[in-house]
Amino acid sequence: MAENNSVIHSAAVIGAGTMGRGIAYLLAQSGIRTVLYNRNGNNLNQAREYILQDLDKRVAQGKISPQKKGEVLANLIFSAEFDAIADSDLVIESIAEQEQTKLEILAAISAGVKAETIIATNTSSLSLNKLATAVAHGERFIGLHFFNPAPLMKLIEIIPAYFTSQSAIQRCQRLVEAIGKQFVVCKATPGFIVNRMARPFYLEGFRLLEENVAQAAQIDSALKAGGRFRMGPLELTDFIGQDINYQVSRQIWQDMQYDPRYTPGHLQRSLVDAGLLGKKNGRSFFTAATAAHTPPAAVEAFPDVLRFHGSHPLFALLQRSAQAVRPALRWEHQPEQPGLGAFIQVDEAFIIKVTDGRTANQLADHSALDVFVVDAALDYADTPYLVAAHNQHARQANKSLFLNLLHSLIPQVEFIKDSPALIVARVIGSLINESVIMVESGVCRREDIDIAAVAGVNYANGIFDWLALLGQKNVKTLLDNMAQLLHSARYYPHYSLLNVPRPALATAP
Repeated sequence: MAENNSVIHSAAVIGAGTMGRGIAYLLAQSGIRTVLYNRNGNNLNQAREYILQDLDKRVAQGKISPQKKGEVLANLIFSAEFDAIADSDLVIESIAEQEQTKLEILAAISAGVKAETIIATNTSSLSLNKLATAVAHGERFIGLHFFNPAPLMKLIEIIPAYFTSQSAIQRCQRLVEAIGKQFVVCKATPGFIVNRMARPFYLEGFRLLEENVAQAAQIDSALKAGGRFRMGPLELTDFIGQDINYQVSRQIWQDMQYDPRYTPGHLQRSLVDAGLLGKKNGRSFFTAATAAHTPPAAVEAFPDVLRFHGSHPLFALLQRSAQAVRPALRWEHQPEQPGLGAFIQVDEAFIIKVTDGRTANQLADHSALDVFVVDAALDYADTPYLVAAHNQHARQANKSLFLNLLHSLIPQVEFIKDSPALIVARVIGSLINESVIMVESGVCRREDIDIAAVAGVNYANGIFDWLALLGQKNVKTLLDNMAQLLHSARYYPHYSLLNVPRPALATAP
């Protein structure tokens, strides 16, 4: 087949469900003549009604003009006749995630369109290379993974199969730019970029709950406050649908040869079995889960001396906030200590350490004092909520003194189970490790990971921005300790995170 670098002027979308109608609507808004095909006329009528209602709403809100509404509708053709797709420059298959059905429809598309027509699938979980076997002239087959709702979401994943031509990739890149979206390109790997990169967010949320580390509301609150996530993993899976989220996790786990990093939790499976799917059916396991918030204690006891061993972003902030409460507060700066690293000693009573993956009980073995471990936060100066833990036999007076001190900076501080890496550090460390593994194995570039994180799943920062903020050495130490205490294969840091100097390669004499 001859190379074709022309602009895409016409398209067809196969399937008038939620994703299909959204993709067709997006393309039509961008001035592309678009056929929305579905053999079921009722589905077509529902799609037409949905788009009409949305256009009317946007006109009423002053977001678009009546003329623009007319232009969008003029670009849309709703058809139950398969032949209507024949002259399209691009055909996007967006039917149910059933492999055999997709293979059949892709073969029909291949036989019914021009030889130069690009044929794309919107699959989120099936093998691109298996689906490509149904398409004659495999160089024109590609994955275009849109996110729901397609008109609003900023990202589209472009996934070439083995035989996809560079021309097809470039035409799809130009299309994505023309419709005002961002793209990332990745290998045809399970979950592509977004679903694979973000998998630890959901999996670790459920693991924390299964391990009884904290309540659901505490897990979600900690990640929203300290990690700047818009929703916590448990409330987000409720919003997505527990069945959908679990199925994606299970599919990636199977496709990754049952690698323990992707093992779905038994708790989420039990929710699906029980029909507790979340908002989609109005039955949620988490609706009654509320954190037992501890109000700030009356400031009676307060430190006299803070000794800062080493440095950390939290230390200077805590020094200023504490001194505002007690102007006579004294402080000292001293080097880190072997075995403990950077920490704050409060009077002669206890020490405070930002988690490095070790538990408070472990750290207490290196000190004659009580130990309080606090969770990570991307910005302690603007964090409304923080979790912490203490060693098993910490004195009650020290707990009160610790809370008084932390409340000078953080409005809400709660104790949870003394566990490795607590909540935010554990989740972000896992997300970083997975992203590093993807880049180092050639799935995509660092830039693609960061674009996908911000534009695809609405994280506050790119994953590699987090790595730079937390420091490679600290992330590696965190993961090392998680691997030792939780699961060696699941959390072991990728070798590229090793923080020791690498010896020069030996050369032959």
